Amino acid sequence: MDFDLGDVQIAWRDKAGGLGRDVARDPAAATVVQGAARVGLLDPAADLLTVTAAVEALSEESPAAAVALALHSAVALTVAGEPRFAALFRGETVAAVGLSSDEVPMEQGGRLFGRAPWVAPITDRGLAVVGPRSGAERVAYVVALDAPGVTIQSVATAGLAGLVCGHVRFNGAACEPIGATLPVMTRVRILMAAAGLGIGRRALREALAAARAARTAAAGEQTVQGLLADAATELDAAMLMTWKAAGATDAAPPRLADASLAKLMTTSAAQRAVERATQVVGVDSFERGHIIERLAQDVRALELFAGRTEALRAAAAEELLPRR
Repeated sequence: MDFDLGDVQIAWRDKAGGLGRDVARDPAAATVVQGAARVGLLDPAADLLTVTAAVEALSEESPAAAVALALHSAVALTVAGEPRFAALFRGETVAAVGLSSDEVPMEQGGRLFGRAPWVAPITDRGLAVVGPRSGAERVAYVVALDAPGVTIQSVATAGLAGLVCGHVRFNGAACEPIGATLPVMTRVRILMAAAGLGIGRRALREALAAARAARTAAAGEQTVQGLLADAATELDAAMLMTWKAAGATDAAPPRLADASLAKLMTTSAAQRAVERATQVVGVDSFERGHIIERLAQDVRALELFAGRTEALRAAAAEELLPRR
């Protein structure tokens, strides 16, 4: 595949970077989605690679905003073409996703019962997509967060400030099927990987700025150079895997194995980029509110949301490894 972004993808990336700078201090999901609609980052005709480039650029400025847009876009692209969900592309409604499979609700006769932990982003009058137990095949259902029978318990998170997460309990809440869970989860993992790339890129950017200010990035400072080079190399490798997963077509849709590998590689690369940036920046990164301190909190979401490391490995192995 061609690993050069096209003009449209570059334009989306640039618009997303500007949006990230605008909302960095107030990355509330509704603000982010409305802003994305305003600058043209919500389009039912957009391909996944274009959205991936936008999420990565947004994350470099505001990881919480990028995660909100990633989750919203994963749902919006799944239901693109259905008039009943047109409000998702106008920024009037925010889509949330159930990010944990440790506990899922039950579906009975078009009603949901039970609990879905770690749903995000929680917004007023938003929609949530969950994959309840309802039979042999896992089906994704959409439910209004302000519908009767829905109770939300907000959760104070240790990172991604501005992104509201919550545990949602259903007691006979009306829901609608939107198809298999696989396309939603595949897109979520790819776009979460893109958000991770942005976190890693921002950490590398801050480390390079600190090294230049301290004059430790010059020739001869091999320890600092090595830290920066290793971070850049791993992030580029993860980017290529993410772009490969996102560059699928209608004839060859995204594979869960590729999406899982992309998120797996990006999680490791972003975490190590933050760790290396901490070493380069030094003790200043321990200051409360320092950008590296915030990135260290934000990057934890990659490990926990939309498939933990063990689940990602299992999904990749199930599809890629030969069977007896």
